[in-house]
Amino acid sequence: MHRNARNTSLVVGLAMALMACGEGAAGEPRPTAVAATGGKPPCPTLAEIQAAVGYPVQSRPVPVDGCLYELTGEYAGVMVSLMYQPAARAEDIYADIRRGVKAKGPDAKPDKLSVGEGGWGYASRGRKVAAAVSKGRVYHVEIDHNLFESLSLPADVAVKVIELGMRTAPGTGTAVASASASGSSAPIDACTLATNAEVAQAAEERPEIAQYWSAPVASFGNSHCDYDGGSIRVYRGRAAAASFESTLKAFGADKAPRTPVPGIGDRAYFLIPYPNDPYKRLGLLAVHAGPDVVQFIFDAHGDEPIEATRPRLETLARLVLPRLR
Repeated sequence: MHRNARNTSLVVGLAMALMACGEGAAGEPRPTAVAATGGKPPCPTLAEIQAAVGYPVQSRPVPVDGCLYELTGEYAGVMVSLMYQPAARAEDIYADIRRGVKAKGPDAKPDKLSVGEGGWGYASRGRKVAAAVSKGRVYHVEIDHNLFESLSLPADVAVKVIELGMRTAPGTGTAVASASASGSSAPIDACTLATNAEVAQAAEERPEIAQYWSAPVASFGNSHCDYDGGSIRVYRGRAAAASFESTLKAFGADKAPRTPVPGIGDRAYFLIPYPNDPYKRLGLLAVHAGPDVVQFIFDAHGDEPIEATRPRLETLARLVLPRLR
């Protein structure tokens, strides 16, 4: 993946995928922001976000624990992302902010925020970023507008959006609520199953690149964790296997050939979801472990065969499976 502004890119990518699956349309008018479903926290309304940024906005549907808005009119394409993450993810997010502020200069430092229980942020000519913790959750806002020089946003706009998020979705993180909605009795935070360093090592990523990986991002009630080089997702509950198959079908990968992988979990198989797509060169390992199905994904390196991801995925699976609770 190795993307700049990865959290915003993740949300935008998931929004586009959701629209492609028929659950929303780019031009569809929506009176309010994305509704809270499946334990997902509620979002600030369009009117609230519009007042904060000073420009008209529309919401974009996303299946993550957060909210996405897009400016309309001449500034269409500028996204405002508000991500809800467990408070345990705060230090990783703050580290990203400390790295990102260096774009303003090698000696630049982020501003300390007093909102909630405190946090960090910065505002540059083309980017506004802030994150702060409140009641067990870190609220993370990113706005990228580098391509729109005439767009003038308030320097504190990211902090204002955080305050809206704290008022709209107060309380602790969403893992328990999401697990309850899915019928699971034991919620799990997928980002606690492997560190950035462990995933990078399993992916055989070069150290000079891995050291700049962004903080992992949790979504889908914390059951999914996105890393710069891949992802881990845990399907849990009464219909774990059916949920996994539904995901494959939604992305047109349910007919992909499955190669059995012995010696991992109760049953495991490797598949290539997009064998003919030059922009989605990834391998997927699915492991059935008791009632759970764990999905591991790695990006292929450069032009290497996608099959090269399989042994790396097996390495990651063997590391992660004993940590399932």
